[in-house]
Amino acid sequence: MCREHHIIINSFQLDSGDESGDIEVACCLYGSAEKPVVAVLGGISASRWAMDCPQVNQKGWWQDVLSQVASSSLADCCFLTFEYFSFAEKRVNPPVISTADQAVLLNKIQNQLKLPRFHAVIGSSYGGMVALSFASKYPDALLNLVCIAAADHNSVKSQALRQIQRSIIELGQTYGKDSQDRKNFVSLARSLAMVGYRGEIEFEQRFQSPIPGAALAEVDSYLNFHGQRFADAFSLSRYLQLSQSIDFHQVNVSSIKANTLLIGITSDQLIPIEFIEQMGQKIGANCQISWIDSIYGHDGFLLEAEQLNQLFNTFFREDSHDYFERNHRCASGY
Repeated sequence: MCREHHIIINSFQLDSGDESGDIEVACCLYGSAEKPVVAVLGGISASRWAMDCPQVNQKGWWQDVLSQVASSSLADCCFLTFEYFSFAEKRVNPPVISTADQAVLLNKIQNQLKLPRFHAVIGSSYGGMVALSFASKYPDALLNLVCIAAADHNSVKSQALRQIQRSIIELGQTYGKDSQDRKNFVSLARSLAMVGYRGEIEFEQRFQSPIPGAALAEVDSYLNFHGQRFADAFSLSRYLQLSQSIDFHQVNVSSIKANTLLIGITSDQLIPIEFIEQMGQKIGANCQISWIDSIYGHDGFLLEAEQLNQLFNTFFREDSHDYFERNHRCASGY
């Protein structure tokens, strides 16, 4: 069962010192909120539709992963998802939106919907950054933290790649003749991002051809398809704001109290495994680190459903009864 909510969050102060203004945020609860609640956070392109919702004809971006939790201790949970905040076209020269600002939004959703302390917050990619910020800023608001393909800060190389993407988009703002032309610049920027998201081995295997130029033509078609699909759904302004949000991400993880599982992907070019190892040493709470071997690079968080669920099963099996009981006894406000 999927229940969609549209709630108004009163203006709050952003990390930048600016005011957010009142925000209407869309979120979904999958299952009964009487059960332990798990917040699920994905990449910048993720929506509130993490699971399939047939009543509104929506496909879930993490359906392959979440559909397998029926065999784990997460099977008896309610999942919460929400749309990330951005100013989009509402402001000229909008302030930077930080992952900590997204964490504040999640906390306000938690309180406004009168949800109990989260049984877990599971975040991947950008959502992993938000999850780390949430666990650091509100250490008593969750019992378990799972962070996938994210760290407490981002590499300079990944920031450089995103800066090139934003420069492409800014060229579109300046020289785009019409809305479709500007979309083409967003598509090109997203195509560059896709090269970083995917693993080198996958590209070599998927686009192998003995014919000169054939592999290049195939990969160009592949990147163009995904770029155009993204551009159809994502505004130029929103892309710029959330991309910049990643580069400004920095969180002090030493205040995290939640039982923590960090998951890295060995072929991830954006989040080096040493970043995750170093972060794990800074977390004072119980912290486990696991690796996924995948040809898919950073996008393994979307595609390695079986490996992820094996890790979930092991992590949530430990003392799960005690965690569930404490969750039920805890009212909103902790």
